[in-house]
Amino acid sequence: MNMKIISGQFNDSYFPIMDGVGMTAHSYAFWLNEKYGKSMVVAPNVKDYKDKVPYEVIRFKSVLLPGMNPYRVGLPRIDVEYKKKIKKVGFDLIHAHCPFISGQAAQKLAKKLNIPFVTTFHTKYRDDFAKVFNNHYFVDFLVNMTLNLYNSADMVWVPNIATGQTLKEYGFNGSFEVMPNGTDMAVPSNKKMIAYRKKGLEMIKAGNDEFVMLFVGQHRWEKNVRLIIESLRMIKESGKSFKMVFVGEGYATDDMKKLVKKYKLQDHVVFLKVITDREELQYVFAASDLFVFPSVYDNSPLVIQEAAAFDIPSVLVRNSSSAEKIIDGVNGFLVENDLGDLTKAISGLMNNRQAIRKAGEGARKTIYHPWEAIVDDVYQRYTDIIKEHRNFSKKHN
Repeated sequence: MNMKIISGQFNDSYFPIMDGVGMTAHSYAFWLNEKYGKSMVVAPNVKDYKDKVPYEVIRFKSVLLPGMNPYRVGLPRIDVEYKKKIKKVGFDLIHAHCPFISGQAAQKLAKKLNIPFVTTFHTKYRDDFAKVFNNHYFVDFLVNMTLNLYNSADMVWVPNIATGQTLKEYGFNGSFEVMPNGTDMAVPSNKKMIAYRKKGLEMIKAGNDEFVMLFVGQHRWEKNVRLIIESLRMIKESGKSFKMVFVGEGYATDDMKKLVKKYKLQDHVVFLKVITDREELQYVFAASDLFVFPSVYDNSPLVIQEAAAFDIPSVLVRNSSSAEKIIDGVNGFLVENDLGDLTKAISGLMNNRQAIRKAGEGARKTIYHPWEAIVDDVYQRYTDIIKEHRNFSKKHN
């Protein structure tokens, strides 16, 4: 008989401001709620946004984070209504998906309730700090502050081995477990694929035979989006025809558009805002041939799995965390973090659709993992952690 667990997924990003970590928190809550008890998301509020998910969401007050649009800073400590709501929930376990405001609130609540505190290290936080603060001593101080949260956890998860190595490089001396990410994108039937592709091509105003490349994610220079645009300029100058689609938003969006205009790429590049409608996002994937994601910032991006659901291989930087499970030409393509190498790879693939199809099939078979299956493992570990914590508490009380 399944143990009914009430769990909380705490994160600083959540609908309508979504990234991979926010989608992870949502997917945990959705599938745990569907199959194993009650799970809810605890996150900052966003003005005028109404939650549309089939599980409970507890929001706390927030303000816009300066220089990091569209992200927000939560204010749970001064939110009286939030405190009333959270007090009524009988959590069995709390899971923090980030080490900042929501993570600290999660840590404090777990300690108060004497329940297990699980956290996942998802992101290269040092890079985020370094962007905002031009002082490596202060950056080191902030990294050490985040490590305090991970050191206090009953269990630390990472989405892949490379991410765990990053955490160790930051100075974490504890142990961690790999709990991989998944995707909510279902592999479409042939009939759906045809319908989705037609709608997607209409959205981006592309022809049926046009070569379409896709990037989905935050528009941040750290994700190497400048390298993509510079590469597009060189591909255009070589006389090749293509369409590049950028889906998302971020502090670099306006400058990316200016760069596209400077290089006279307006007829080749389409910018779409964040697409929160998951079916609509599937239209764009279905219309694409190649997923271009040369980020050396990301650890285990969900978008690579989303692309794999549609037999779309990704172009990734060799030896990056994102490329941990990629075998060049088998389930994706690897390039150096270099303009010439990226340009050469994309140009070659534009003339080799067979290689793309082969790698796309490989990606679906080896990279694609549905969240529903991942959460089965999450639930099992939750139950183990809760039992271990309760046994420990009995022995020491």
